[in-house]
Amino acid sequence: MSVADIVEEFLSNYPDQVQSIIRELRGIVRKAMSKSHESLYYDAINYSISDSPLDRICYISPVRGRATLGFLFGAKLDDRYHLLQGIGKRARHIKVRTLEEARNPALKELAKAAWADGANSVARMKQTIRERRAVRRQRAAVRSRSRRVPRSPRKRR
Repeated sequence: MSVADIVEEFLSNYPDQVQSIIRELRGIVRKAMSKSHESLYYDAINYSISDSPLDRICYISPVRGRATLGFLFGAKLDDRYHLLQGIGKRARHIKVRTLEEARNPALKELAKAAWADGANSVARMKQTIRERRAVRRQRAAVRSRSRRVPRSPRKRR
């Protein structure tokens, strides 16, 4: 079974209106991110730079009565039309309620911009994670050494 078949089966659980919105969004994203890897992860259709879900750039999530188009590094995108919502450090999303909203050309621009910077954003995120883990390991090692009970000196015979 192909990814497209799995996605279609997943979408069959949603109302026709939501399915048509998502199909429109999928077309936009697939065109803007032609080399992306499409997958189903956490009840959302995800687009990433590799097969790994950790390398996600964009997602489309069906919700009752609407769809959400999200960008995992959306805070960096140039949102000239002020469509992006969210207050996190990185991610932003757009709530798409109608097929007309899904056909907004600004969504295509955002998807293209997200893909253009996607590899750099993922690499920076992974580097940040590695650095944080290294700091945590160093702190844990320091705490571990400070908790050790000093041994009493051995008696010489």
